[in-house]
Amino acid sequence: MKNYFLGLVALVALTMCTTLDGSAQELQQNRPMVSVNGSAQIKAAPDEIYISIKLDESDTKGKVSLEEQRLNMFVALKKAGVDVEKQLSVVDMNSSYYRRRGSLAETEYELKVTTAEAVGKVFEMLDKAGIPNVNVTRTACSNIEELRSEARKAAMVNAQQRARELAEAVGQSIGACFEINDYTTTVQPVVYRSKMMLSNAAMTDAAVEEAEPNIEFEQIVINYSISAKFILNWK
Repeated sequence: MKNYFLGLVALVALTMCTTLDGSAQELQQNRPMVSVNGSAQIKAAPDEIYISIKLDESDTKGKVSLEEQRLNMFVALKKAGVDVEKQLSVVDMNSSYYRRRGSLAETEYELKVTTAEAVGKVFEMLDKAGIPNVNVTRTACSNIEELRSEARKAAMVNAQQRARELAEAVGQSIGACFEINDYTTTVQPVVYRSKMMLSNAAMTDAAVEEAEPNIEFEQIVINYSISAKFILNWK
């Protein structure tokens, strides 16, 4: 009896699925529809900016030790308002403790800041401290997933608006949306174009020519697209 009951439940479930699939196919085949694409683009300023700081004894031909450069760096970053313990990390520690015979020591750090203004201050203080190997390496948005979700919803709204406009152009209206195809979000790479900030040396040369009052990064661009099908109602 129990096996009979389970078999009956499975048969009912299968029948329902078949009916739903058949209804969807019948709906698509027999009812007028409008098929559209929707798209959206969101731009956001990066709030995670990563700076590479390389300390190298060869920059001073061995006259300033790595340890002295490190202390100068810490002082300069504190003057720039940086929380060294939270924002600074070591990228390459080996060269700090290991030196081949006859070579000069070097090490590299990565600093994370949140604004273009902070970047400018860091470069200024490090330049005054005599540390030239400083470069912006990458940028990002901390809320990138929220931005993707926002772009996805905006693309769907755009598709619905397009479908409505097309239907109204022929004196009709749209009904329920019965199919949505969601495409992958693409994030446009960020290219930093300010010549002042490519390196401390470049910044110094540019400052001699003309001071640049506003330092800005290229915005991160999120493009999203979907396709959707709506029922086309007769008036």
